[in-house]
Amino acid sequence: MIHKSADPHKKSSQKTRSNASLNSRVRQLSEELCLLSKELADTKEFYSERLENLNDVVFSIDNDGMFTYINSAIENITGYKVEEIIGTPYARYIHPEDLPGLMEDIRFTIAGERKPYMFRIIKKSGDITYVHTTSRPITHNGKITGINGLMVDIAMLKKVEMNLRKERDKAQKYLDVVAVSILATSREGKIFLINKKGCEILGYEERELTGKDFFETLLPEDIREEAKEEYRKLMEKEVTLKTSFESPVLTKSMETRTFEWNNMILEDENGKIQGLLTSGTDITDREKAIKALVMAKVVSDSAAQVKRDFITTMSHELRTPLNHVIGYSDILQKGDLGPLNEEQRKCTDIIVKSGERLMMIVNSIIEHSHIEEGSMKVEKKEFQLSSLIAAIEAFAMPLARKKKIELGFHLETGLRDIYSDENKLKTILYDLISNAIKFTPEKGSVSVRFTSADDITLTAIIEDTGIGISEEDRSKLFKPFSQVDSSLTRNFDGVGLGLYIVKEFVEMLEGSIEVESEPGKGSIFSFTIPVEKKQDKTGTSLVPPS
Repeated sequence: MIHKSADPHKKSSQKTRSNASLNSRVRQLSEELCLLSKELADTKEFYSERLENLNDVVFSIDNDGMFTYINSAIENITGYKVEEIIGTPYARYIHPEDLPGLMEDIRFTIAGERKPYMFRIIKKSGDITYVHTTSRPITHNGKITGINGLMVDIAMLKKVEMNLRKERDKAQKYLDVVAVSILATSREGKIFLINKKGCEILGYEERELTGKDFFETLLPEDIREEAKEEYRKLMEKEVTLKTSFESPVLTKSMETRTFEWNNMILEDENGKIQGLLTSGTDITDREKAIKALVMAKVVSDSAAQVKRDFITTMSHELRTPLNHVIGYSDILQKGDLGPLNEEQRKCTDIIVKSGERLMMIVNSIIEHSHIEEGSMKVEKKEFQLSSLIAAIEAFAMPLARKKKIELGFHLETGLRDIYSDENKLKTILYDLISNAIKFTPEKGSVSVRFTSADDITLTAIIEDTGIGISEEDRSKLFKPFSQVDSSLTRNFDGVGLGLYIVKEFVEMLEGSIEVESEPGKGSIFSFTIPVEKKQDKTGTSLVPPS
């Protein structure tokens, strides 16, 4: 076989073409690499520029807790520059009290639970600020190599929150100082606010009621469903609000109490009903008191009727026989049925005096009853003052002579005809003068003067030289069934109604009464009453003629 040798020119040409192709590929790859490098640099610049312009902090931390990346926003929050923080542990900047909680939250994050957390950090100046952070694990080849996170400065938000809390605490103090229960419920009837007084009355702690269903917790079972339905209708605006109503309420000890509620709808900015604000007053004791008063009124009315029946009976059943006793004793005493010996005369004297005394007591009790009931009427008419004085003098003079008391009447006024209730005025003067004689020792004196500061009033002054009254005892003078000293009941006749009736009659006549006295120096009783007809502007009397 004959072998031909290779052409050297041909081999050289092939090698040249191969090198040119390789150089072309290298140039192409170099150009692509340059392009990729430029794109990478542009991308890095793009993201770096945006990260650096963020107001919030973007950070990365490795498994050792060291900062591997942080953007420049950190300086606005903490005052530290980026280069001061990179490579330092995050724990250095956390408030010591918040560090355990933060580390626990980071463990949750690494375990796959994305949990945002809030904590305090210490600024370069040493001041404290609040931040809110969210983060997620960094994974490489299936292993966690650290965490990436976003940190937001919430100092302003925290300040607003603290101010709101202060205002809320202040409002809560206002609610707690109020002496009524304040309670708020949501649309669903859940309690979301209750003050201290409400908890105190109901017997609960605040935490035991907050979030609980008002109806299930505080209303008796027999009214629960009806109240729930009414509340639902109110929330849906199917019924109008009752601004005030009463209802039974169950306390923690299951005691039923009665509350009076005053209510106000809670609405949002769009006018949608959000719940109900109500103040409740415990009126259980008031209701009991009202029932007791009603029962007392019934008993009182019944007693008053019995009293009226008794007075009516006494007026008839006692006065009639007393009049007979006094009348027939007087006939015997005068000797109309034959002469009496000395012993018989003494006996009839005792019967007449005892009958008159008993009649006086009966009349006083009846008058007192009429005064108490308000059924005593004033009957004014015109009469002569001189006739009144003569009648009083005729009554009082024999009483004074028996005790050898000097009794004088003095008219020191130009008034002659007066307009008043003659019978009541007589009673006033009878009682005051007889009292003056009664409490004046033998051979003393009693003076009765009638004066007038003008033409429309009359003043009567009764002055005696009797036993007198202490300042302490003067307060008892005009009370019913009262005497300044219990011993006086034994030493002097009377049941303690005379001066009470005097004062009531003087006031019925639109007048006033006064007393001056000292023990052992006598007493001065004086009263003033109007004695002229009231006139209208035309000069016509406003009081009809009698």
